[in-house]
Amino acid sequence: MEIMSRIEKDVIGDVTIEDEIYYGINTFRAKNNFQISGIVEDADHIRAMTIIKRSAAIANNTLKALPDDKKDYIVKASDEILAGKHHEQFVIDVYQAGAGTSFNMNTNEVIANIALELWGKKKGEYQFLHPNDHVNMSQSTNDTYPTMMRIAAVLKSTGYMNELKKLKQALEKKAEQFKDAKKPGRTHLQDAAPVTLGMELSAYAYTLGKNLKDFENAMDFILELNIGGTATGTGINTPKGYKEKVVDEISKYTGFAFRPSDNLPGIMEFQSDFARMMNAVAVNALDITKMANDIRLMYSGPGAGIHEIFIPAVQQGSSIMPGKINPSIAEAMNMICHSTIGAQQALNMSVQAGQFELNVMMPNIDYELSRSLQIMTNGMSMFRRLLIEGLEVNTEACKEHLSKSFGSAALLNPILGYDTVAKVVREALETHKSIKEVALKTGKITEEQYLKVMTGN
Repeated sequence: MEIMSRIEKDVIGDVTIEDEIYYGINTFRAKNNFQISGIVEDADHIRAMTIIKRSAAIANNTLKALPDDKKDYIVKASDEILAGKHHEQFVIDVYQAGAGTSFNMNTNEVIANIALELWGKKKGEYQFLHPNDHVNMSQSTNDTYPTMMRIAAVLKSTGYMNELKKLKQALEKKAEQFKDAKKPGRTHLQDAAPVTLGMELSAYAYTLGKNLKDFENAMDFILELNIGGTATGTGINTPKGYKEKVVDEISKYTGFAFRPSDNLPGIMEFQSDFARMMNAVAVNALDITKMANDIRLMYSGPGAGIHEIFIPAVQQGSSIMPGKINPSIAEAMNMICHSTIGAQQALNMSVQAGQFELNVMMPNIDYELSRSLQIMTNGMSMFRRLLIEGLEVNTEACKEHLSKSFGSAALLNPILGYDTVAKVVREALETHKSIKEVALKTGKITEEQYLKVMTGN
């Protein structure tokens, strides 16, 4: 069977493209040039860029810059993509030409060729509807790509914030459940004043609440769009009123309160809004990995470790040691957080690498932030469902450790004084006697007083 094809031309030359393919010559060249990671733009990015093209067509038509028929077919083609069709036609590696020109052109060409077919024309008959002149009207990669980044970040942020809230709520519930579960406190990995498991878990939830506020503050900056700035933030080749109209269309379609930027050159040159959001995600990763570390230590054992908690058994932990159950979920969460913290450095390097009117490193900024949002969203869901919600206290271990903890001696300070308690602790360590036995020997505290201090009863 003969494969049908078409010839497309640009200033470099001609290429032959199979006719079943909706992208054109710019995408064809970029696909061959950038065979790097095998990772292409995901559904949120395809959706975000397509929303821009759809909104731009409506804005241009409303402002009498784009004829009705061309607008209608661009909108119809966009709606097919937004319904989930043709996503396989988006083939650009995430490591691509600077500023994201390749992905912008990929979108322009796919929409143009879908529109041409819907119009009864053939793919590549750009004299009727052109990828640049019509689909990309009043636009430049320099304003569409960062706008796409912002829309995609907002789309991914919804799931991220939902999972962060759910994890916080799960920890609050567990904190209440274990508010009376006394256990040794530990500082410097040494015995410290007693705490409850509920106190520890409430500290986790409190910290996540602050992280959520940080993220919400960063999100507000991301809602500012630079669409309408075109090539250098000056708005060249746009009809009057376009900036406000296209942002209004994007907001109406997405349901998010996007707003046009007050300074288009500034928002184009400086991509630090993404560093703000990435910082909020990375700080959250720092805190969650600390929580995962604590849980791994508290679960250590079961015979030769701390083992003050039980966690759900999700899989066998060893190919050679039968019955071994590892803290696999906490370990996976650690790795997710480590990757996210590393991504922050890569993103920051790209944020500072812009020159003059444009930051050409935007594809990497976008990739690092998007990937981090996605893996942290999935990781927090896993951490909550498969570990936190099933976490239980090992009451017997906590009681035993509490009875042996030298940190409990600090409770005696108000009665015996710091120096006397220090001597009690030292003697107990050297003689292997209990704190109780040595404290009572001082004659400064009765057994009844001792028990009241230690138990609170």
